[in-house]
Amino acid sequence: MDATGSATRQADQADSTVAPPVTPDEAAAPPGAAARRALAPRVPGPAVQGLLALAVYLAVFITGFALPLISNLSIPDLRQYWTDPNFYTWALRWWPYALSHGINPLYSNQIGAPHGYDLAWATTTPSVGVLMWPVTAAFGPVVAFNLMLLVIPPLSGLAAFAVARRLTGRFWAALLAGAVYAFSPFELVHEWQGQPNLTLLALLPLLVYLVLRWWDGTLRPAPFVAWLAVVMALEFYTFSEAFADMTVVGAAALALGFAVAGRDGWPKVARLAGLAVLGYAGAIVLALPYLAYALRHYPAALSRNRDGFSLRLIRLILPSTPKLFGISSLMNYSNHLTTANIDDYVGIPMLVMLLALAVFAWSSRVTRLVVLMFAVVVALAAGPRLMIGGRDLFPLPWGKLWSLPVARSAEPSRLMIFGYLVLAVALALWLAAPGLGRVARSARWALGLLAVAVVFADLPTSYAAVNPDPLGFHPPASMHLANQLPPFITDGLYREYLRPGETVVVVTYRGNAGLLFQAESGFYFRIAGGFINASLTTRQDALPAEVGELDQPTPARVRQFESYLHTAGIGAVIVERAWAEPWMSIFGKLGMSATSVGGVTIYSTPRHFPS
Repeated sequence: MDATGSATRQADQADSTVAPPVTPDEAAAPPGAAARRALAPRVPGPAVQGLLALAVYLAVFITGFALPLISNLSIPDLRQYWTDPNFYTWALRWWPYALSHGINPLYSNQIGAPHGYDLAWATTTPSVGVLMWPVTAAFGPVVAFNLMLLVIPPLSGLAAFAVARRLTGRFWAALLAGAVYAFSPFELVHEWQGQPNLTLLALLPLLVYLVLRWWDGTLRPAPFVAWLAVVMALEFYTFSEAFADMTVVGAAALALGFAVAGRDGWPKVARLAGLAVLGYAGAIVLALPYLAYALRHYPAALSRNRDGFSLRLIRLILPSTPKLFGISSLMNYSNHLTTANIDDYVGIPMLVMLLALAVFAWSSRVTRLVVLMFAVVVALAAGPRLMIGGRDLFPLPWGKLWSLPVARSAEPSRLMIFGYLVLAVALALWLAAPGLGRVARSARWALGLLAVAVVFADLPTSYAAVNPDPLGFHPPASMHLANQLPPFITDGLYREYLRPGETVVVVTYRGNAGLLFQAESGFYFRIAGGFINASLTTRQDALPAEVGELDQPTPARVRQFESYLHTAGIGAVIVERAWAEPWMSIFGKLGMSATSVGGVTIYSTPRHFPS
């Protein structure tokens, strides 16, 4: 079985270089094929096929995952017990606000009052904030955030589809390849967590697509370099960690390109490397305003225990999940092996497919590049030290990479998104290859479909499946009703009870509610506290320590709280009643006057507290 397909063979023969584009199957058609094609139905062009693929991805994503979301676009429904969704909702409002008011967007004194927060090393995804600016301005940050959640996976699938179709010329093979990338466990897990910095993945295959266009001569060097610079810069402004990952993976891809190209292909790979360096330099220039500020304001505390965030090889074949095909013994075994996650899951059939591609088509340079790239990505994702199960075996040769300033808080396992892109391309090559007969073609498609099905089998089938609160808190109303913003915010009642620019503390079990309320109010008031990331703000409840510690009050903590109200200039403490816990009534017991209105209780700052 020739698993790369006639298209790949023709490309190898036409130009024996590292990643040749596929020439159409018709180029090698026998005599008389032109007449038969004239009588055959017209095949839609690439643009029409791309739109069709996007429509398919949207339909699958909405019906299979996002129906509860699309029916409630104005409600912050995603994981409201978590901090990240409301931080990114805030960021959608913050970038337009900062840019339109001419203030530094990398530092905000609107949160973390009275001192504010430096945002240079927080993942505020400025590219998303600017792109969604018109939607945010017209409909508000909650609607903009929900719409962003709806379109990001399908757009990622479309970008991967474009790469796969460019390589194979086959619609169905490319469609499945795009689905593997768009609905990978990594993409959907971080989609459920409301993290656009980790889910806006369309830029990575777009870079590959640009390379393919240059390789086959349909994109001249000057626009190729310009587009590379723009797309790379957009990646930087989406997530600087992913930009650093892209740098390492891109360098590895070029090195492998030289290795598999052969002597006759080296000159063209060298030209590609030179143009890529020019594009990268252009991206650095475009990113320089942010990059220079960030390096000047590097926080000493920015670090992470990467051993807990490195790829566990067992997770490639066994996810930690309550589903796992319904086999309880397998679930128990898997869930006790090591760190629990599903976002690195690939599955045995997908790995078998990759191995079969290598076995049957190793003579193809494209195949060698794809297979070796997957091995490199897995090795990098393993992090600075090799971990098998729960055992730390030995340091890896590239461990020093994780000591660089831009990588000190990076999570190695996130490199697996490049692995999913490689697997998507491999799947397209596998499915597009001509078989030796009907049985061989059926066997090839059976393995490919099984590989896709096994990955998807353990994903939640609906957005609603990931919304229940895992921490044991149950609001007095239904989860959906509790998620609605209180009328105090939606009806603008805050203007009647708070002064413009007044500093408040928002106390609620809803994660990062203060940032959410502030974003919806258009920064009418300032927030004390707020969570921006695990490295820079340690309290998951997003509260100032002096407030959060009142959940177990002592006389010393009460005195500390009273002093904090004065020194931080707190004008009011706002408790969201739908997400309140019993301890949140303590403010009334401390003599603070209470006013209940619009779904919140406002505790005014007592004037008799000591200085």
